[in-house]
Amino acid sequence: SSISSARFPRISTHGIPTRCWCGEGITTFDSSTAENRYRRFYRCEIARDRKTENHLFKWIDEALIEEIRMVDAKHERVAQGITKFEERVMEKVMVRVEHQIQMSEKLKEKGDLEIARVAHEMKHKLKIATVAMVVVGAIVGIWTSLS
Repeated sequence: SSISSARFPRISTHGIPTRCWCGEGITTFDSSTAENRYRRFYRCEIARDRKTENHLFKWIDEALIEEIRMVDAKHERVAQGITKFEERVMEKVMVRVEHQIQMSEKLKEKGDLEIARVAHEMKHKLKIATVAMVVVGAIVGIWTSLS
């Protein structure tokens, strides 16, 4: 087929086309023009018979480059999405770790307060026991000296 891009203006499509604007399937051809000899292109099957109508025409190499660029752009968007997701997960993990640290500190404070309370209570009971023993000792001392 001898078709040049100058005779058939392109319809705007990105990447590898699957159908023409008219709904017809796409076929590949080899160019036979001097400037694009053997260069492959996509063409609407109807355009083969109706050369005056503006059906899909696209160079295969350009379509592949567009497709690669679209995949690269999508890959970049996915990579950015993953990075944002990782950042959000790390933020949540850090919030939970900080919360656990705060809870541990509160628990330690409560334990320290309980230990201090029990120590104070034991000292108080020890003082009472000491005073009781001194009083009992004094009474025994007095009792033995009177008897």
